[in-house]
Amino acid sequence: MANPIESVDQAARNRQLVIDFYRHVFDARNPAAVKDFVTEDYHQHGSHLPSGRAGLEAFVTETFRGLPPQPVKPDLTMPPALLVAEGDIVVIAGEFPQPEPGDPTRTYPFFVFDAYRVRDGKLAEHWSGINKIAPPKHSQG
Repeated sequence: MANPIESVDQAARNRQLVIDFYRHVFDARNPAAVKDFVTEDYHQHGSHLPSGRAGLEAFVTETFRGLPPQPVKPDLTMPPALLVAEGDIVVIAGEFPQPEPGDPTRTYPFFVFDAYRVRDGKLAEHWSGINKIAPPKHSQG
């Protein structure tokens, strides 16, 4: 049976790994930092992103093409709406309000979810998902 204190400590380390990954790679716009956070055989479970460490480095390079790296900040630019870890899995979600279709003066909460599997202190796998919370439907008389 796993030691509950070790499990809590590992979950905290895994959450911090994901936070640091975002701070050093995406917030700092630094593809060179990818190697510090992901395994060589990093696997993307979505066809919209390339697998492998080199694929992620290329994606980050393309995302920030022409923009210089920034200093690493102590906190995330956009704090997560959710950050949970259990075992070797970490899930992070951010809220990105979007214009309501048909009424651009209003927004709806748009959530982006990312899940990572941690192996040997680095990110080894990634899943992503997007969810639009639909406004409640009103019955018509």
